[in-house]
Amino acid sequence: MAVPLPGRRGITSTLISYTREDIMKISGRTGCILLLACGICALSAPALPQQSLGSITGTVTDSTGAVVPNATVKAHNSATGLDRSTASNRAGSYEFFGLPIGTYAVSFTKENFKTETHSEITVEANRTNTVDAVLEPGAVTTTVEVTATPRMNSVDTTNGYVLPSSVIQAIPLGTGSFTQLAILSPGVSADFLNDSGTDGGLGNQSIFANGQRDTSNSFSLNDINANNVFNGKSSSSVSANRFVLSTGENFLAGGQIQTSTSVYNAIGQGLPTPPPETLDELRVNTAMYDASQGANSGAHIEVITKSGTNSFHGQAYEYLQNDVLNASPFFYNAASLPKPSLQRNTFGGTLGGPIKHDKVFFFASYQGIRVRDGLNSQSFTSVPINLTNDRSAAALSQEFGVPKTRSIRRHWPSPTTSCLMAST
Repeated sequence: MAVPLPGRRGITSTLISYTREDIMKISGRTGCILLLACGICALSAPALPQQSLGSITGTVTDSTGAVVPNATVKAHNSATGLDRSTASNRAGSYEFFGLPIGTYAVSFTKENFKTETHSEITVEANRTNTVDAVLEPGAVTTTVEVTATPRMNSVDTTNGYVLPSSVIQAIPLGTGSFTQLAILSPGVSADFLNDSGTDGGLGNQSIFANGQRDTSNSFSLNDINANNVFNGKSSSSVSANRFVLSTGENFLAGGQIQTSTSVYNAIGQGLPTPPPETLDELRVNTAMYDASQGANSGAHIEVITKSGTNSFHGQAYEYLQNDVLNASPFFYNAASLPKPSLQRNTFGGTLGGPIKHDKVFFFASYQGIRVRDGLNSQSFTSVPINLTNDRSAAALSQEFGVPKTRSIRRHWPSPTTSCLMAST
């Protein structure tokens, strides 16, 4: 309904009123339009993947040691075509923030000075690399190239190490788990590998750093928290059988297993274990790290996966484990049992490359595991050799030297016919 109001200077004002039904209709139409607009914006906006970033910092001086302000500093990643540029300040210092991990060429130019280029600067996740430049007098067209790779970190006091992809793939791993690389850091130790079924087949080891418990470490995958939500461990201590569901497990009498499944249900409650072929960087910090790298008292272990570049690259692989050179376990020999069979095939491949040159890249991987492991499908319980099916007080007292007057029948199970029990 419209009601005319007296206007000023020949202008008529109108008061417009709406009923409740009109307002609801208009609100409904407006909401639909806003949702449609938001959907279009979301589809048109570029997706921002999770990235692990690092930094480069340093100081520019001349041959006399005096700082050089307003020097042009450029960083170029030849693998992805990324270029960054900045200038040194009055104190001669500069800094590049938020650089994707990789190898960069850093160049320094200033009028009346020779151009200095550092061609092998490695940027690592959540770390700052220090690259200082000493410019020599001369023409800008003259270039001084430095091929050495500086490893100095003068920004923080973190104690630890970083392994690149080439080192990760060169180190033989018993089960292919990155947790086996953590013991290369001083002060870090781990459990021995039991067999191919360690940690429910994932192969993770329990890690102990600087005397702390194995629940005191923190883990991240591509800067995403990957801590075990159940017990904080890198493993679940499930080694006897890969295929037992161990989320909220209770082992009851008679071999019954009571489980409580949840959304976190996984093999052995273990951490995700990316294949070594997909890892670009592994970082283990054991002390003096800041709160951004974990708030636990143990080690902080970060795994960075590979990404695509301007060139296509990939690989195919297969690892074979069998029982040809295995020795038969002691209790198998004692029971005159054959050596347990083992046939474990781990195979897969990776492929990465450009979608749009210098802009968008992809990286994909696949891994499959096929296992036939006789050792992990059986468990044994031994009993005294001379124990018979006679569970009378006289027989038990003769075997264990217990006085006949003591009632001990209730402490023993019903008679069995075998000294070995197997469960599959």
